[in-house]
Parts: sequence; structure tokens; C-alpha cells
Amino acid sequence: MLTKVTVKNFKSLRSVTLDLGQRNVLVGANMSGKSNILDIFRFVYDMTFARQPGSSALPTAIFLRGGFDELYWKGGEDRAILMGSQERTILIALSGKDGVDGTQWLWDYEVAIQGVTAGGFFRVSSEQLHVRKGEPTSPRVPLSRIDGASRYFLDVSGRDLGPTSDPSRSMLEFEIPGWLGNLLRTTIASWRFYELVPSMMRNPNPMSAALFLTEHGENLSQWLLNFQSRYGDSFTRIQSVVKDCLPQVTRLFTSPTQQSTVLLGSYEQHLARPVMLFQMSAGELAFVAFLSLIFGPPELTGSLYCIEDLENYLHPRLIEALLEVLRQSQEEWERKRQASQIIMTTHSPLVVDKTKLEEIIFVERRQGATVCSRPADRANLRKLLEDGEVGLGDLVYSGALSDVGE
Repeated sequence: MLTKVTVKNFKSLRSVTLDLGQRNVLVGANMSGKSNILDIFRFVYDMTFARQPGSSALPTAIFLRGGFDELYWKGGEDRAILMGSQERTILIALSGKDGVDGTQWLWDYEVAIQGVTAGGFFRVSSEQLHVRKGEPTSPRVPLSRIDGASRYFLDVSGRDLGPTSDPSRSMLEFEIPGWLGNLLRTTIASWRFYELVPSMMRNPNPMSAALFLTEHGENLSQWLLNFQSRYGDSFTRIQSVVKDCLPQVTRLFTSPTQQSTVLLGSYEQHLARPVMLFQMSAGELAFVAFLSLIFGPPELTGSLYCIEDLENYLHPRLIEALLEVLRQSQEEWERKRQASQIIMTTHSPLVVDKTKLEEIIFVERRQGATVCSRPADRANLRKLLEDGEVGLGDLVYSGALSDVGE
């Protein structure tokens, strides 16, 4: 689980440190920087995995965001994007388990990316990876070292596994035999990012098995075919919740076509023929897609889900049902120590009302820079909520939180 992130000079994040829990709900006005916070994790993912064979991940990650000049904070002249716990770096702190023997590993990853010229050229000026075994109090073991322009991969005994002197690539991009950092790569590979777009879900999909639902839900039919054919219990749970919340739906199914594609469809009460993907409502598609993430089998479940505006396309009753199912499912997986971590944005007071106070992160802009705070840290707000004088959603969107930290 991600436990802490510290960022300097990344988009609107002039200097932000966040302590993260299992569920984190980012609330705040438009342009406050909520999406930029989610993009921290997408950026780390993008700079770890190249999109095309033979390409470098970090240059692509920066290019996708408009180039380095568009990536660093526009409110100053410091051309370094810093991620770490020290003054010069950005910190990504995670915990994870070795899939082989169940060992718990705690990771500290730091990277600094320096703009070289006004033309958008950049280099990795500093990068470090440390690990602790078992507990936060365990000794911190370096898995990397810097020597001049080179960064060296180290095993847990401190033995050199080889260097990289390419300033345009992160160490996370390399899979080095014997390097424990490969486990961190595996964790990052399971991060998932979602901003569902029902119109993009209405296309037929290839018949091949899907290992995860894509960002906008484009492969929903293919994804659910995998559930129906290989994970019947998960498909049954999805269908059961759909039938409870959308009583006119009697059954979901996936159907192959003569073009070797697959389509999602549903049977509805009082209709003689099924309703196929093209005619299913946007809310129904979004609801089914989110349920597929909640009820996915462990081997297809991400370790981190970053979700933009979960409430989009959904009737308030479906939002309530989805959040209730999500919480029940996460509590079930937490007991098994298998729960995914969630960071999501919302503009919905209803979503906020269904969220625990300690899960809320309030996001705002001050003097051009994003500032984050935890409403749960304010005793007076806790008392207001405990006394029932105001709902959490009303409190968040009334502007009462904008003075936090001042």
C-alpha cells in the first residue's frame, strides 16, 4: 500500500506531502489540483513501463504531458521536478509483499528530474531506492547508489549488479536479474487508472481474454467474457447486484459474433429480445464496469485504483449502492490482507456523505499552488459532525474547509 507521497514542482503541486490510507477521497473545486495528484501515480507508472518495445518510458511519460516545460510548476523558475523526503527529492513510500514467500517489504523511492534547457531537455539528476524488511523500524537497505553520472543497481547485500548511465531513463524501467527492485516494478504494474466513458464501451471487442479493464472501459465486453467463462462466482456477484439495483434487468450475458468479437447484453423484464451493448444505458454500463472492479478475482485485481469522478453517469441511488458494495467488499478483503488501495476524486456531496471523515483529503489552490489538508485533523469539524449539526457533504462544499492550515 502507498503510505506517503511528497512532490515538489510537479504541475500545480509546488510542494505537497500526503499521508495515504486504504481509501482516499479527494474533494475540492475545479482546477484545485485533484487530477494532478492522481497524475503523480500515473506518471510513476508511465516512467516505469515503456509503451513500445525499444522505446524509453520516461521521455514518453514527459512527452504525453506536453513536454518538460509543461510539466514543472509554472509559478517559479525552479526547473526540477522533485519526488522525495529530502529537500531535493520526491518520495514515494510503499509497502508490498513478495509473492514467493509472503515477506513484507517497505519501499522508499526518490527521484529528481532536472530540466536542462528551455527547449524541454531533461535528465534524471538523482534517484534512490531503499527497502526495509518486515517493519518500519527495520534497517533501511539501499538498492541503488550514485557515482558521478552513473546509477548502480545493488542487491540486498550491497553487491553491484551493474550501472545505468542513461540520464533519460529511470532505474525502475530496468528489470535486472537478482535486483529486489523488480518486486516494486511488479507492484507498480498492477496500478490501474479509470475515467469511465460509456460511449467508448459500446464497441465490439476481440474474443481474446482481457487481463484488466482499460481506462475508459473500452474492453468491457471482453473483460466480462473472461469473468463469465473463467470466474463464474465473480460474474454471478456482479449480476446479483445489478438485478437488485436495476430491477428491470433479469440477466447479463456476453455474446460472440460472426466477426470473432464479443458483445455485452442484458435481458429485461417485458422485453421479448435482449438489449445489446449499443442500446444499454450509460449509467448501466458504468455501474457494471465499476462492479467488475469491485468483484474481480484476486489475480485480476490491481493494488491501486485511481478513479476520476466515480459519480459520473450514475443515478444517486446507484452511487449509494456502489459505495456500499465497495466498502463491504474492501472490508472483506482487508480481513484477508488483500484489499486494493483507492484514491479517487469527486464533486458529489452524496459521495462525500457516504465517506468516512478520515478518508477525505481537501484540495484547494492558493497563490497558484495546490494545497492539501485532512478535515479529520480539525476537532471542531469532528464535533459538528458528531452533533449532527451539518452533513459531511454540506460541510465540504460550503467552503468551511478553505481556511485549513492558515
